[in-house]
Amino acid sequence: MASPRIEITLTPEVADGAATGIRVGFELRGLVLTEEDTLCRLPQILVGVAGAAVTDDGVTATDDAGTIPLGHAVDDPTPTWTFRRWKPRRTTQGTVRVEYFAPVRVVTAATTNGPLYDLRAEGPGVSAAGVSFLALPDREEELTAQVAWDLSHLPTGARGISSHGEGTVHRTATAEQLTCTFFMAGPVSSYPQVPADTFGMYWLSETKFDANEVGRHVELLYQQMCAFFRDPDPGYRVFVRKHPFVGNGGSALPGSRGFMFGWSDEKTQTTAALKRLLEHETVHNWTLLDGDPAEVSWYNEGTAEYYSLLLTLRTGVIDEDTFVSLLNERAHGYYGNPVQTLSSAEAARIYWTDWRAQRVPYGRGQFYLLDVDHKIRQASEGRRSLDDIIWELLDRKRAGQETGVDAWIELITAELGQDGRKEYEAMMAGQWVLPSADCLSPRFTGREEQIRQLDVGFNYSSFRTQTVSGVVQGGNADRVGIRDGDQIVQAPAPHSLPSKPAKEITLTLARDGRQFEVTYEPFGDLVPGMLWEKTG
Repeated sequence: MASPRIEITLTPEVADGAATGIRVGFELRGLVLTEEDTLCRLPQILVGVAGAAVTDDGVTATDDAGTIPLGHAVDDPTPTWTFRRWKPRRTTQGTVRVEYFAPVRVVTAATTNGPLYDLRAEGPGVSAAGVSFLALPDREEELTAQVAWDLSHLPTGARGISSHGEGTVHRTATAEQLTCTFFMAGPVSSYPQVPADTFGMYWLSETKFDANEVGRHVELLYQQMCAFFRDPDPGYRVFVRKHPFVGNGGSALPGSRGFMFGWSDEKTQTTAALKRLLEHETVHNWTLLDGDPAEVSWYNEGTAEYYSLLLTLRTGVIDEDTFVSLLNERAHGYYGNPVQTLSSAEAARIYWTDWRAQRVPYGRGQFYLLDVDHKIRQASEGRRSLDDIIWELLDRKRAGQETGVDAWIELITAELGQDGRKEYEAMMAGQWVLPSADCLSPRFTGREEQIRQLDVGFNYSSFRTQTVSGVVQGGNADRVGIRDGDQIVQAPAPHSLPSKPAKEITLTLARDGRQFEVTYEPFGDLVPGMLWEKTG
């Protein structure tokens, strides 16, 4: 029996030279929907970011019997999503046709930075993740899908791209997989200039960094990672958007084969920093466990940290000095994070309210995997390594098997016995991971060091509320004159401090109608950690 078919057409619209949104239309064949089914759903809120503001009556639907009356409802909110749903008020007949207009999200210099999923205008161009504007049926079966662009409203030469290809794309995917796709349309610049099947990087505004150099670096790295991870069907695309507010960062989606990052005039990452970011993100194309993020983030983020360093060293993308510098920077971030000893479940509960918790799986996973690799090599007298487990998990996933925590425990126990299970459980409980000093021998040697933990001297949530609270009496913030109630006008990116601790930070604060600056060292207790150096 043929799978149901969906044909989606995306039509970006422009007024006075600026994009206003995307008109979405789709035809659905081979599915009968009843009043109990969802014809289409769209997040009202997703991980704190507003989805496209489609009006309640903005979705229209017809089929072979004529107009389909629709009901609209909003699900109960969850910590991650709040979904809106449109349901048919009668059983559908034949081909179903749906149309609606998804307006761009209005962003200004005052907008708070967040995940880069929202439908955004950049001049006459648009960019978004499908999860923010694609309202599709809530179905689990695979669809034979076509996604096409109508660029007639855009300037001559405009291009329409998704993370699965440029122009019209054909694929077999579930509705959820279709929404887990990045999109960009407009007068797009790219590396390479001529569209390629396997890799592309795309941007709508002239960048302050060398976009072509970043693109060349990621393309080379991607090819090398495809070889290492034995990828039979390569394809990866990176999208760049410019923020009108201060911020950068980036976002990925499961199975999207794409990544989007942002920059602003006031806060632009260097070409070198962007290379590091994309080295990490590129690994995500392969190393993902299935399951609750609280249980698998250590693996998903830890393997990206681990292989973004180890593979770039093995393939000569970075030299030994750069490797040691980056590894020690990450060690400072891991051991210096004061919430690192929370259990993975506890860290997950505050993940969206405390930026320090967002860094927990990165450091925890990387240094656990570094330790695991060393122990596997020792136990097998060099015949096996962490790579063998990663390849096995990939083979299982490609065979359609569930690859979650149980699979990891099975494989690590096979390599290290019950000690492997116990060390995994200790890591998940928040126990420090101190790898052996010779885990990277003979090229590098580790040493135990006392590392200062991050401590800004007040509640870390103050960066989110932009109002200082919880100043610790006698602490480092108190000593430089910071007081409860001070307004935070400007500060270092709070999500970056736990990953790359600064020797000092400068805050611009406002109190009683005047602004002032304070500079101080954001450090607290000393804790044991590991740092590395080149041997010899």
